[in-house]
Amino acid sequence: MSTGTVTVEAVEFDHPDAVAVRDAAVAELGARYGGDDDAQEVIDPATIVMTAVVHVDGTLVGGGSIRDVSGTDDNRGRGTMHPAATGEVKRVWVHPEHRRNGLARRLMDELERGARQVGFRRLVLETGTAQPEAMAMYERLGYEPIEKYGKYATAEQQRCYGKRL
Repeated sequence: MSTGTVTVEAVEFDHPDAVAVRDAAVAELGARYGGDDDAQEVIDPATIVMTAVVHVDGTLVGGGSIRDVSGTDDNRGRGTMHPAATGEVKRVWVHPEHRRNGLARRLMDELERGARQVGFRRLVLETGTAQPEAMAMYERLGYEPIEKYGKYATAEQQRCYGKRL
């Protein structure tokens, strides 16, 4: 589907549009990975520094968030922590009918801008092998593979990326 008038705007984490995007992202992750248990990571709203949503001609088509993981345990079981000024990209999602139109890139540009504004020097993210288009996009945006971290650090399907801002 071609894009019309696109808006990318910051909203509160609990804004109905942000909730709807997260729900859609979790549903898709459940379908891709064969269940929804792994997709049900609880995100503490207090850690969110920015959430943005994308509309095309007034219709909600995507969104994502950045959370602060500075100084938090990276869950690799070795007692290591994420460095200071580190944000994590969470639940970036664009409706399937609107993919391949540059909307995820515009969303990521806005999230990265917001991350810089709050003083982050690095962003990290985790995705998986069932999302090859996401991995390709992150690599095109300058994210490089990093050591696995997080709840699924030992999962064979998990891939992690990082980028200096």
